[in-house]
Amino acid sequence: MLNGKSRKPARRRVPIITYHSIDESGSVISTPLNVFKRQISTLAMAGYSAITLREFVAGMGNGNSLPERVVVLTFDDGFKNFYAEAFPILNDHGFRATVFLVTDFCGKHNDWAGNPPELPRSEILNWSEVRELSEKGVEFGSHTRTHPDLTRTSDAAMEDEIVNSKSALDDALGSETASFAYPFGRINDAAKRMVADNFKAAVSTVLGKVTSSSDLFSLERVDSYYLSDQRIFDRIETSSFDNYMRVRQVLRNAKALAVRA
Repeated sequence: MLNGKSRKPARRRVPIITYHSIDESGSVISTPLNVFKRQISTLAMAGYSAITLREFVAGMGNGNSLPERVVVLTFDDGFKNFYAEAFPILNDHGFRATVFLVTDFCGKHNDWAGNPPELPRSEILNWSEVRELSEKGVEFGSHTRTHPDLTRTSDAAMEDEIVNSKSALDDALGSETASFAYPFGRINDAAKRMVADNFKAAVSTVLGKVTSSSDLFSLERVDSYYLSDQRIFDRIETSSFDNYMRVRQVLRNAKALAVRA
């Protein structure tokens, strides 16, 4: 349970939590504002520090020089409601976060190919907002230019999506972009190699927590979709929660196989 007491597990397991949109639509990528507030407050009261993915990777590479209780909060796609809804709450608690941007859609809507029709049409952060948030400590990582399934693109198209999205962020923010998130969580060896050539780390959609044996370019995450029940969120430090994530991943894999069959 999250109670603020010091814990020193034999093998450190750090949660990287995935959010997308903070809204009331009820979609699979949406977290209601009151739920988000409660989750952030719970982490803060339990003594957690929320740092960026860049900071986390640097700390792991520096003899694990991280706070005892640490979490990484990630927001995929770069929805505008991060600016209006999520960031003020994070800022109130001194929490930092990483936002993964689909760079060609900044200032537009989430109208990229392959977006499920049942998802709400939502605005994406514009470059002025991105720069303002960056100046306030938010890390921005790449989520490609147009959000394609990288496992279904040519090598040339893959390079364009990965390298040019990074260049757009580098130019807009005046610093080197360190982090990447694979669109739809789709990864193959070619995509991972190209990401590793251009970034310091990348996150996947594989469910679980990060350990010292995790792949730096396919880091596990905990999807907020499975955390809406506060009773589950309160157990995020426990082995029963880790087992729950493993079961959910098995079910995900089985569903994916059934769809392909």
